Amino acid sequence: MIPFKGKFSSIKQYMRGKPHPWGFKVWVRAGISGMMLDFDVYQGSKNGIRVKSELGLSGDVVLKLASTLPKGQNYKKGRGSFDHRVEGTHNICAVKWYDNRAVTLVSSFTGPEPVQEIQRWDKATKTYIDVERPYIVATYNKYMGGVDLLDSFTAKYKFTLKSRRWYMYIFWHTITLAVVNAWLLYKRHWQALAMPKKEMLNMRKFQAQLASSLILMDTTLTTPKRGRPSSGSGNPDAAGSPLTARKRPSSDDGSPNCSSKKSCAHPPLDVRKDLTGHFPMKVKRGRCRHCSKGYTNTHCSKCDVRLCFSEDRNCFWDYHCK
Repeated sequence: MIPFKGKFSSIKQYMRGKPHPWGFKVWVRAGISGMMLDFDVYQGSKNGIRVKSELGLSGDVVLKLASTLPKGQNYKKGRGSFDHRVEGTHNICAVKWYDNRAVTLVSSFTGPEPVQEIQRWDKATKTYIDVERPYIVATYNKYMGGVDLLDSFTAKYKFTLKSRRWYMYIFWHTITLAVVNAWLLYKRHWQALAMPKKEMLNMRKFQAQLASSLILMDTTLTTPKRGRPSSGSGNPDAAGSPLTARKRPSSDDGSPNCSSKKSCAHPPLDVRKDLTGHFPMKVKRGRCRHCSKGYTNTHCSKCDVRLCFSEDRNCFWDYHCK
């Protein structure tokens, strides 16, 4: 600011908070040493009308003061230009790359080399142009988005919860995150073992099997008693407990009943081999779930499947123990 408090000037400005709030406003381009390299006096509106542009007042000032800069000095190089600095003590590299706008990245893992040439859409020419891209940008693009992907997984099969206790929402979300992590580990192990991809469980079926395992493993199914259960019995097998489910959720989508004509899915392996509560029962004759060849009227009360149990074939033992 150039101090001035006189009345006879049309370009006098008032800037609150300045040491000299009244005076003439001057934009200056200066070097790091404080030497003035260029300046421009703000003249305000012309005839009461302020000229508007796409960049606005600040953008116009920057372009005007930068117009006298010498060319090729690592500024205003346009799309694809970049600059970098390395902090040697901790080996940290900072890269600033200009695409549609300036992008700044900091990494202790990689830097700008090797520079890659990519194609980007140019709105001005309506064509694709070749643009240089530092390697750190490509690395960031490759590994970014993990949190967004996790959010999509947690929202895909979310179970609604309504509670006035705020901490229940945090607790239930941690359970959902644990299920998602378990499914991702299951996928990783399945791929590492080179198992058939078409046999891998999707998240919905994985959740259904996990729920069945947690509810039924190491439990004995009991028939609920009639009437209202006692509140003070303390018996974990009392009626109303999730451990006393009448029928295992055995369909492919986790629903209690299998509506399709196809046979229902097998119970989770943890439930099959827990050696608890697998009692044979006599039911209507049907095909054996294990060998798929013989017919039997022996039924597992816990797994809800028919299994051969005769002198020639003992699928009941093989299904639960082998």
